[in-house]
Amino acid sequence: MTGSIAVKSYPSGADIELTDSAGKPAGIPGKTPFTITGLNAGMYTVKVTVEQDGRMYSRTKDAEVKDGQTVTADITLLTPEVTRSMRHVCIYSVAGVLVLGIVAILTRLNYLIIPPENLTRLIIYLCCSGALGGLAFNMYVLVYHIGREEDYKPSYEKSYYLRPFIGLLYGLFVVFFVVGGLMTLSGVSTPSSENFYTTNSFMFYLALAFLVGYAEEPFSLQLKDLAEALLKKPPSDDQQNRNG
Repeated sequence: MTGSIAVKSYPSGADIELTDSAGKPAGIPGKTPFTITGLNAGMYTVKVTVEQDGRMYSRTKDAEVKDGQTVTADITLLTPEVTRSMRHVCIYSVAGVLVLGIVAILTRLNYLIIPPENLTRLIIYLCCSGALGGLAFNMYVLVYHIGREEDYKPSYEKSYYLRPFIGLLYGLFVVFFVVGGLMTLSGVSTPSSENFYTTNSFMFYLALAFLVGYAEEPFSLQLKDLAEALLKKPPSDDQQNRNG
């Protein structure tokens, strides 16, 4: 049995070169996206090259082929468009952390125009924590797709910009869901309502807001399930009669 390598690249249409572990040419060259079949098991090096504005851009990635399987080599070439997108997202994420940190510190030191009372201070902290969770996930995804997988796509740039705002909203409302009894946390005891404004309660809910900002996708699915359970359409009279 032999295996295959499905080669993808951004931008597409890049020339493919494939060499085996000994550095010898292997497979049939083509342009991305392209699947190279009939490869013996072992390690291969995939190189993709594209020309833009008179300049050549190339990048390599190792791929291990196993019998009867198809491995994917998804490579993003560092063209000006890609590097510009990565730079913008990095600057946005770092600047967001700095701005939110300054807002939290000013709130703590009562340097705002109107010193906030406990509830207002908690809301500001929750929003900052949720947004910081979203920014932390941005940084993790950037490191993962740029440094490890080498498959960063500029088409996802808008999601990096929106994620902190989603985290801000989720970080704020998750406390209302938990305190209001609409949502429970498995294996975790929440602070009592009598001690809502203590330091321990603040730390607990700020950590919770950060977590839902970081893991906004699982929380979105839980919100969907909760909304469907609470707002489900009542059965019609005909259905009630049939069931009765």
